Amino acid sequence: MSISQLSLTNFRNLKSTTLDFHPSINLISGSNGSGKTSLLESIHVLCQACSFRTHQLKQCISHGNPGFLLFGRFGSYKAGLSRSQQKLEIKLDGEPIRRRSTLVSKTPVNIVNADSFNLITGSPEQRRKYLNWCLFHVEHQYSEHWIRFKHALKQRNQLLKSRQDLNLLDYWDGYLIEPSVAISQYRRRYTALIAEQLAGRLTELPGNIPITLDYVAGWSEEAELKQCLEDSRDKDIRAGYTNYGIHRDNLQIMVDGRPAVQVLSRGQLKRLCLALIVAALNIVREKSNKKIIFLIDDLRSELDEASQQIAYRQLTDIGLQLFVTNLESHIPTALRGKEYKMFHVEHGMIKALKKR
Repeated sequence: MSISQLSLTNFRNLKSTTLDFHPSINLISGSNGSGKTSLLESIHVLCQACSFRTHQLKQCISHGNPGFLLFGRFGSYKAGLSRSQQKLEIKLDGEPIRRRSTLVSKTPVNIVNADSFNLITGSPEQRRKYLNWCLFHVEHQYSEHWIRFKHALKQRNQLLKSRQDLNLLDYWDGYLIEPSVAISQYRRRYTALIAEQLAGRLTELPGNIPITLDYVAGWSEEAELKQCLEDSRDKDIRAGYTNYGIHRDNLQIMVDGRPAVQVLSRGQLKRLCLALIVAALNIVREKSNKKIIFLIDDLRSELDEASQQIAYRQLTDIGLQLFVTNLESHIPTALRGKEYKMFHVEHGMIKALKKR
C-alpha cells in the first residue's frame, strides 16, 4: 500500500507537520543536515517499527521531548506508532498490536542509500537479510519458519554456552532442522529467481556483465543438516555456539567465475548492487501484488547520470511509490513528464512546493 498522508511529532530534527504524498513519485530537496533523510526515516519507522539509521528508536526522539509520534494513512488502513523513553506502541486502525511483524507485513518498504552499496562487499549477513526481505513479503509460511528457527537456535546456543543439560541437544536439533531446511529451500529458489532477473530485464543496469548467483548453504552440501549438527557437536560445545546452519548461509556473486568484488570497479559494484535491489523489488511486486514504498537517499552522489536514468526507468516500470532526496530541486530526466509532488526541507521544516 502507498502512504497518502503522514503526520509526525517530535521526530528527529523535523518540525511537527502533516504531509500529503503523491501515490507514485515524491521528490524531496534540501541542504545537507536539513532533515531530508529524517523524513525518509520516519516513513521507514512507521512501516517497519525500526530505523535504517539506529538500532534504538528512542534516539529518534527530538531533543528535550518525552517521545515521538507517527501517524499514517495508507490505502486500506491507518497506522500509528509512538516511542517514549520507556516503551513502543503500535496501532493499526486504532487497535494496539503486539507483534511487529503484523505491521511490517502490511506494506513492503525498502531503501537505497550509501549503506546499500555494501550488499556485495559487506558480510554474508547483509545478503541473507536481502533474501529474507523477499521471502517475508511473498512466502506466507516464511515468518513462522523464521520464528521457530530463531527460537531453536537460541535455545541450542544457550545449552552449548552453559555446557549443562547437553542431553537436550538432540531435542533442539530436531526442532531446528525442519524450519532450517524450509528456509534453505526458499533461499535457493529465490536466488534462482533473482539470477533470472539479472540475466533478463535488468542486464542494462549493471552494464551487461555476465553475473552468476550461487546460494551457498551454511553446511556441507555433501551431508544433511542433521548429520552436520551431530558431527560438529563436540566443536560446537567447545565454541559455545552452533557452527553450521542457515545463519551461515551466503549468496555468492560471481563474474566470469571470480568473486564480483575482485573483478568489478567501484562504479560497477554500485550498479550491480542497485540491480540486485531492483530485482528483489520486481519479485515482491509481482508475487505479492502489494505496492512497495521505495526510499532513495541521494542517488546522485552514488551513481553517474546514465546509470541513474536507467535505474529510474526500471523503477517506474515496477509501479512503486518513490521517495527521492537530493540537494537541489532536481527532477531526474527519467521522471520528467510524469506526475509527482515536490517537497523542500529547511532547518527541519518541510514545505510542499508547486510543480514547475
